[in-house]
Amino acid sequence: MATARNPGRGDWNFNASASFSLLCASALLIAIIFMPWVGTKISINATRLLSDNLYGTAGAIPAPYIWIIPVVTLVSICVALWGTLAPENARLSSFANILMGLAGLAYFLLNANNPIINDPRYGGIGLGYRVSFVALLGLVIQIFLASPLLNTVLQGIGKTTSRPFPKVSPKIVPYIFLALPLLLYFAWIIAPTLYTIYLSFTNWDGISTPKWVGLDNYQYLIFKDPNFIESLTNNIRWLLVFITIPTTLGLGMAMIFNQEMRGGRFYKVSFYAPLVLSLPVIGLMWAWIYNPYLGLINNTLRAFGVADPPGWLGDRQLAIWCIIIAAVWRQVGYVMVLYLAGLKNIDPNFIDAALVDGANRWQMFRHVIFPLLAPVTTIIVVISVIDSLRAFDLVSVMTRGGQGTQVLANFMYIEAFNNYRMGYGAAIAVVLFAISLVFIGFYLTRVAKEEMEY
Repeated sequence: MATARNPGRGDWNFNASASFSLLCASALLIAIIFMPWVGTKISINATRLLSDNLYGTAGAIPAPYIWIIPVVTLVSICVALWGTLAPENARLSSFANILMGLAGLAYFLLNANNPIINDPRYGGIGLGYRVSFVALLGLVIQIFLASPLLNTVLQGIGKTTSRPFPKVSPKIVPYIFLALPLLLYFAWIIAPTLYTIYLSFTNWDGISTPKWVGLDNYQYLIFKDPNFIESLTNNIRWLLVFITIPTTLGLGMAMIFNQEMRGGRFYKVSFYAPLVLSLPVIGLMWAWIYNPYLGLINNTLRAFGVADPPGWLGDRQLAIWCIIIAAVWRQVGYVMVLYLAGLKNIDPNFIDAALVDGANRWQMFRHVIFPLLAPVTTIIVVISVIDSLRAFDLVSVMTRGGQGTQVLANFMYIEAFNNYRMGYGAAIAVVLFAISLVFIGFYLTRVAKEEMEY
């Protein structure tokens, strides 16, 4: 379509209007999620009002027709992306976003007399409400950016200006592209981490003002709380099993399936399939398998004459090992795939040289293949350590931390959100973060060293 290309004099520049529509739709998304809709509290945003009114939450602020704004936001973003990524569709995208803008402005018209908007108890309309109105207005007027008259004016300004637009130094370009991701990373990762460290030195129930207590949380956690020792012990058990059994089994299966064999693809997919399932689903599956009355394991044992099979998840001595077995079942396929990728990257010349020198299978594996897989093994060990330290889902679904199965992440969750000891839970999180940081730092140092050598 000719009108979607770069415009000349008198042409419609729908590319510009589609890009501006995407900007307005993005501002609309930020306004309904991260800005207050009523008053000044960010927690009272449009999405919160929508969920409260949708589920009939007791004491919810009435917000009629609030569903219009999220629907318009999602549709306008999709339509704007469609026009931006496919210039031939920019014209349809621009006109469609005009309709979306008008539909969104209809919400404000319908709520013009809503007493909640001006109710002093809620502080009046919030910043998100205002920004959304401006963004929707932008969706309506974005078509003017495509008009031939505006293009002619801009071209005239470009010809008559006395000073050209200053060029951006190539050295600054990478920082411009990194600015927004780094800002989001700081807002979502660094800032919450620093705030968690601060909370770990306080006594806070999640509602009242945090009270500074210094190192009291850490002293009680490390020296007086038996649950911490139990949780740390379970994490160490998890770690030792994860480093040994999945690594060994995954490497063995990778060596087998790396060869041409009948049905090899089917077996690879079968062993990798558990990794596709989410951890809560795996937890539910294995909880059914361990069920003492209807579970697969106990029914099989009874079929072989075992009169009183174990209670598995109800046994304090067996429960943690049962959960670890479920985690291993999922982890083996992941390790197998990583080792298969490593085996594919081994230079066949090394294998041929070992065969010429008369090496048998064991010697070839020990002195050639396994040393060449050292980088993959390092990655697998570090990932296994991190996965074992942040284990939470399976414990939460299968036992909820009971029967001596608490791990640090589960212990932190219970203290913070069940016992309302946010400061104490933050201290547990900081300890877990410090332990993980040791292994992460080792891995990053090794990777950086290899990249510098390369």
